[in-house]
Formats: sequence, C-alpha cells, structure tokens
Amino acid sequence: MSARAHPRRLRLPALAAACAAIALRAPLFGGACAAAQQSLPPARVAQVIEQVRRAPPAEDAYVQALALGYALLGEARYEEAAQLFGALVEKRQADPQALYGVALATFNAGRAVEAEPLARRAVEAALAASRSAGGGQAAGRERKARAADAFVLLGVVLAVRGDDAGALKSVEQAVHLAPDSFDAQLALGRALFGAGDDAGAVAAFRAAVALRPADAQARFFLATALERAGDDKGAMAAYRELVARQPGAAEGHLGLGVLLLKRGGPEVAGALKELGRALEINPNLYEARVTLGRALVARGRAAEAVEHLRRAAELAPGNPEPHYQLSLAYRRLGRKEEAAAESDIVRRIHESRRGGAQAGAPPER
Repeated sequence: MSARAHPRRLRLPALAAACAAIALRAPLFGGACAAAQQSLPPARVAQVIEQVRRAPPAEDAYVQALALGYALLGEARYEEAAQLFGALVEKRQADPQALYGVALATFNAGRAVEAEPLARRAVEAALAASRSAGGGQAAGRERKARAADAFVLLGVVLAVRGDDAGALKSVEQAVHLAPDSFDAQLALGRALFGAGDDAGAVAAFRAAVALRPADAQARFFLATALERAGDDKGAMAAYRELVARQPGAAEGHLGLGVLLLKRGGPEVAGALKELGRALEINPNLYEARVTLGRALVARGRAAEAVEHLRRAAELAPGNPEPHYQLSLAYRRLGRKEEAAAESDIVRRIHESRRGGAQAGAPPER
C-alpha cells in the first residue's frame, strides 16, 4: 500500500464553494436597503410577509421590506428571507433587487435547483435596468454593478448544479460589465482555476487583490494559483505578503509552510514553524494537520506526529492518508497492534471507495 510522501498542493475552493459568502456580499443590491435593521422576531417577520401579500405596499413600505429581507440574509435566516422576497416579487415581478434577494435566499437555503430560474430572472431584470438611461454616470455604473452581482450569483448556482461551462460564462459576463467588482474578479478566478486556466486565474486574482488589498482570501487564492502555475517564486512572495499583512490569517501560514516544505533542505524548520502557527490560529485545518504529521514522521519525529494525524483523521474520517501516516508512525514507535489497526482502516476505506465507484457513486475526494 502506498501514499504520497511529499506535501500536497493546497486545494483552492471551487466556485461552487462561494455560497456562504454571497449572502453577506449584496451591498449594491441592498442599496437603500442596507440601512441598519433591528432583528425582528419570526412572528413579526411573518406579519410583514402577510402584509406584502395582501396588497402592494407603498414605496416607503416596499423599501423597508427590501431592507428587512437583506437584514434576514445577513442573519442567515434564509427561509424567511426567501418568503419575504418572494412576496415582493409577486408585487413587482421585474424588480432586480427583489429577484436577486429571492434567488440568493433560495440558494443559501439549499435549494439550488429552485434558485437557478430565479437567478436567471434576476440577471435579465438587472441587465434591463443597466440599459436604462438617467441618473448620470454614477447611477449607470451602479446599475452595471448590480447586473454583475446577479451574474456572479448565477455563476455560483450553475457551478453547484455542475454546469462549469455555464458558470464560467456567467462570471466572465460579470467582469465584462463591472471589471472593478471584487466579487466578480474573485469568482472569475475560482472558475478559471477550476477549469485549469492557471494564467487566467492568476490575472483575475491579481485584479481582486488590487481592488481589495486587505482581503486575505484573495491573496491566498492568488498565491495558490501561482504555485499551481509553477511560479514558486511568485507564490512564495504572495504567501509572505499575506503573512505580513494578515498575520492572524491561518491560510497564509498554511500556504507558506506547505511551499517551504516542498522546497526542503534548510527551509524545513521554517515550514514546520509556519504549519504550527497555522494550527495555533485554527486547530481544525485538516491540510495543516496532515502535512505537519507527515513531515514529522518523515523526519523521525513519529511521537510528535501522532497527535496531528489523529486529529486529521477526525477532521476527514473518509480520507485514508492520515491513517496511512499513523500506521507508519506507530510502526516506528514499536506499537505494532495500533499500526495494524490503522492499516486495516486504510484498507477498508479503499475497499469502500472501490465499491462506491462500481456502484456508480463518485469517489470521495
């Protein structure tokens, strides 16, 4: 039985993993609705929804209802938000803000199939609004930015639905409409990275970093894309920049540690230090746990490795790698029964994966 003895490259979350961040990134669609809202109890929210359904609200009441919808999104009360935005859409079927809200809330509630047509309607409404005249250049830019937000949302929904080509096309349109949109550039980078276009991903992530230099996620994605593109020097500089700017961001220390470990030689001491720092910030980083454990085993420090590998196995119980490394560590410590038990776990995981593949199920990654 074999396993890789070298540090793995970090995996960049795919575009489909963007769902959790989107709900808090709707400032343009919030617009006037971004005003602070006091958290309302469910009974009061239900009352507002019923009032909207009974009769078309006056303009002020409509704006307040939109504001409440976006406040509910910020509180992760997605089902209530979906109901409220849905009621608003019944009254104004072409309102980009209400359509975006219902699509976003429905998606974050875990109903991607239902969210897709809603997201497409949001795109159509936002595009129509972006073509309207009036309000000057600033208003025109804001309308385009809203349309870009809708395209980003559609792209994420399509990615979750498995339509990677459609997702890429959608986020490309978002960047075309609003090249200065951070979310659009970040989504484009993710989509291009997933498509294997490393150069394109690097360019998009660079644009995102330029738009929001303090964003640790964008800098981490840029460094990871540079590393996969084979530009270790550029990746090292990007990781070091991230660590310097955001010392409390575990991802920076993790990425730097993995890359230093890959270089080997005198860099190993620094690599172990960076991986340890990443775990001090976030003890639940699987990649840091398994990489540090594997490195310690390889360097004759099996006793130190056990703790990290056990935790890695808890964090990813279906992954054979930490169990394989634990079997090596126990064997070197003379704990033969425990080593054999870990080898049995590795065997069972591989057998389970083969059985799932034969049954048509995708293998676990």
